[in-house]
Amino acid sequence: MDTKPPVGPGPSLMGFQPLVAILTFVLIVAVLYLGRGIFVPLVLAVLLAFALGPVVHSLRRVGTPHIAAVIASVLAVLALISGVAYLAFSQMLSLASDLPRYQATISEKLRMLQETFGGGQVIDRLVATVERLGAQVGASADNLAEQGPEPIQVVIADGGMGSLETAQTVFFSIIGPLASVLIVTIFLIFLLLEREELRDRFLKLASRGDLRASTEAMNEASSRVGRYLLAQATISAGYGMLFGAGLFLLGVPNAILWGLLATVFRYIPFVGTLMIATIPILLSIAVDPGWTMLFGVIGLYMVLEVVSNNIIEPRLYGTSTGLTPLAVLVAAMFWATLWGPIGLIVSMPLTVCIVVMARYVPGLGFIETILGSAPVLLPQERFYQRLISANVEEAIELADREIEKDGIATFYDDIAVPALRLAEADIAGDLADPSHRHRVVETLSEVLDDIAEAEPENTKIGARIRVFGGKTELDQAMALMVAERVRARGFSAQVMAPVALRKEGIAQIDLSLTEVACLCYLGQKPDVYARYAARRLKRIEPEMVVVAGYFHPDYTAGRAESAADEIDVVAHSIALAEHAIALAMGGHDMIAEDGPDIVPQLRLSARAISAQAAADPDIARSLRGLAQSAKTTVAMVTIVPLIDAGDEGSNKSHAEHLAHEVLKRSGTLIIEDLQHSPYAHLRSVVESGVRAYAGVPVPLEDGQLGAVLAIFDQEPRLFDDAQIALLEKAIVPLATEIRDLFVRREAEEDEAIA
Repeated sequence: MDTKPPVGPGPSLMGFQPLVAILTFVLIVAVLYLGRGIFVPLVLAVLLAFALGPVVHSLRRVGTPHIAAVIASVLAVLALISGVAYLAFSQMLSLASDLPRYQATISEKLRMLQETFGGGQVIDRLVATVERLGAQVGASADNLAEQGPEPIQVVIADGGMGSLETAQTVFFSIIGPLASVLIVTIFLIFLLLEREELRDRFLKLASRGDLRASTEAMNEASSRVGRYLLAQATISAGYGMLFGAGLFLLGVPNAILWGLLATVFRYIPFVGTLMIATIPILLSIAVDPGWTMLFGVIGLYMVLEVVSNNIIEPRLYGTSTGLTPLAVLVAAMFWATLWGPIGLIVSMPLTVCIVVMARYVPGLGFIETILGSAPVLLPQERFYQRLISANVEEAIELADREIEKDGIATFYDDIAVPALRLAEADIAGDLADPSHRHRVVETLSEVLDDIAEAEPENTKIGARIRVFGGKTELDQAMALMVAERVRARGFSAQVMAPVALRKEGIAQIDLSLTEVACLCYLGQKPDVYARYAARRLKRIEPEMVVVAGYFHPDYTAGRAESAADEIDVVAHSIALAEHAIALAMGGHDMIAEDGPDIVPQLRLSARAISAQAAADPDIARSLRGLAQSAKTTVAMVTIVPLIDAGDEGSNKSHAEHLAHEVLKRSGTLIIEDLQHSPYAHLRSVVESGVRAYAGVPVPLEDGQLGAVLAIFDQEPRLFDDAQIALLEKAIVPLATEIRDLFVRREAEEDEAIA
């Protein structure tokens, strides 16, 4: 019997993969370190190109030639940097000449501390050191005054090379920074001149046949880095100006210097501003005989830090970086180790680029998982993890946060139910011990007890509702949530364990007062179990209403189930089950206005009425006249359910999506270009070819349906006041025609029934 060798890498090869990854990382780090003389200027040039790209583009839009726009932008940056450097250098010279004057103030303050706190080794040593330095400086000055100038010592050196060596030292100390600036400038000019060509070449190399993914990666990286650089430059410049102005008002010497340094050092994450603020703090001690200046500088620094870090940065940065604070710190340490101070400045943009690229490169997704700020677990996965670990406190905290954001009903259907589905999938796939179901249910029960809404005071004690867990403990957990929502509506509900639906269990239950039974199933094929249980329940209590809750994702609201006489209503979410039970109990007046679509045919009915309205001769004539008067492509009336869930599924047309937005606003909605609007991600909007939209609500007397009159155009445009006035003027006659249509429709239905 022939046997085929196994396909794919064997165990020995799989064992080498971690070693290969480690060696690759070490090689990359070594190349970056050894080639820092090339990489550092190149990276600086790339970042400056990101920052100057919009400037060059703006100059080209006003008619400036490309080369002239690039040269002007680069010269402007060089002039700005040179001016700042000259100002900082002059301020440093001024500070150096003023330092000897502050020795007396420092000595006096140290004596005050010595008298106040009774001395101490540290203070005594500081006082002795300052006095000794002052005495040495004074003695040197006196000796120079008494003895006159010292004799000049003549040193004879071979060949007179001393001056040449000095000149070489000065030359190389100056030429090094100038050479770096020149290299960065040359790189920058070529990057700006060849920006489009370099981008195309990079895409060709990196795309590997997937040009869309590579373009998205480059655009996202460029957008994030550009937004970060702009926001960082804005915040740093403002921070430095306010810091310098504050120090000037407080009387701190060389305030301009400290403002400039604060602007530069703020590019160093976390500690940059603290490093530069330490110098004015120490200087205020030496300058001011009292302590007012010191406390003023400290207060100024703390106010600026709190405002910039907690108010301004979150608003300007937003999600532009996409990095966690820990990732920022680790990146700063890594790049500073490789490239020194420059590495601190470029650490954030470089790491952003790496994280974005890793998102689109297969096999590098772990980098975004480690460094990215996006949650690595979905909310339902996080909630499920808390349940299986029996972490009640964190589960309640997560639930409270989601409920505060979207409401308890949404939390149940969007977070809790998917979490239980994960538990069901783990068990079905033999990925977990079935015994963990009990732990999940116990933890969820404690969470429900904490987050459950208070029952209304007018709870109808006489109403009898039984909510059954269909087959497993997870089904019982679903029953707990359905019962909690039913109780919140004012009805009493009793949760029954799955054993109660078995043959011997049903026979022992007193169902004489039970009006509604809700069967909850989380499994993939609940039909057989639900029909069996419903049949036995109906045998005991024929007038009972049976609601079947099928909560597996295969059973969505739009899917047609096989009819079952024993089951009266099929619900596919907790909200649907809640509303179905309320209707069965006679709670029509208790249905929330923003509740889900209780009757699955309601949306189909609205579409049928919309189609009938479009085919009506009078309405079609009115719409055609409106489109011609407004000089637009088409006018349309769209009828939608008022209690539609508002999902963004592909089963809704672009007109229905936009109609819901109009009804939600209860006013006119005007969109200049749909392709650049919050609705551009909707597939139906993109496929429709509609670009401009204006819609107004049409008042109807129907409590379940709403109508919207809208005009569409296939080109982007902003409708003027006259066109909007035409649209609003057509509302009244159109509403009358739609109401007449409803009357004719009801008459036809009554005639068909008769």
